[in-house]
Amino acid sequence: MFSTILCPVDGSDQAVKALDFAVDMANRFDDARLLLLCVYRHHSPMESTLSMVRPLHPSTPDEALADYAREIVARAKAYAEERGAKTVEGFAKRGQPSRAIIAFAEEHKADVIVLGARGSGDIGDFLLGSVSHKVSGLSPVTCILVK
Repeated sequence: MFSTILCPVDGSDQAVKALDFAVDMANRFDDARLLLLCVYRHHSPMESTLSMVRPLHPSTPDEALADYAREIVARAKAYAEERGAKTVEGFAKRGQPSRAIIAFAEEHKADVIVLGARGSGDIGDFLLGSVSHKVSGLSPVTCILVK
């Protein structure tokens, strides 16, 4: 039924719960392909803080966020493989999270998106609606929200 499962990850506890669910699904559906995606938002130098830049290797805020996103994906991939997922691919993308997740699902022909009901968003997510709420409401792909 599900051959390609997309699981967005952001390092939050909810994302880990969603990842556990997605791995279980992948193992139950003849080792479905599991795609992990971490989306980071563009931040201009005016929006950034110096605390995000590593002192020994100065970089732009976008580079620091991209590195962090890749690290989250690498950890999630290792976690999924430790739990028996056989075909796991990881991606880090820059963009507005809900739009990027939906576009990625369509581009990679995902059958289902499994995501945490709440992630590590900021106060803007609380006021404007969470990423999971936006994705589940706008995606043409089946969505499973994990609490």
